[in-house]
Amino acid sequence: MIQISPSAEADMKAISCEMSQFSENSGSKWLKGIRDVFDTLERHPDVGELRSEFSIRHCRSFTFGRYVIFFRQYIGGIEIARVIHGSRDLRNI
Repeated sequence: MIQISPSAEADMKAISCEMSQFSENSGSKWLKGIRDVFDTLERHPDVGELRSEFSIRHCRSFTFGRYVIFFRQYIGGIEIARVIHGSRDLRNI
C-alpha cells in the first residue's frame, strides 16, 4: 500500500501545475511517471538511499528526474513524505 502525505500531495500538485504551463501534457505525463516510481518503490523500497542525516526515522530518498522523493517503509507498504526539486535546500525543508 502506498500512502501519500498531504505535503507530498501538495508538492506533486504544484510541480504538475508548473509543468503544465510549458506544455499541456507535461504535467499529467509527469504525474503518471512519478506514480509509476511510487509503485516501484513499494515493491523494492531498498533501492532508495537511506538518509540517516534527517530526523525522520528510516527515511529514504529516490531521484526521479530533477526531483527527490522522500519516503519510508512501514509494514505493508511505503509512505511518501515529500517530492522536492533537487536544487532546493533539502535539509531546511
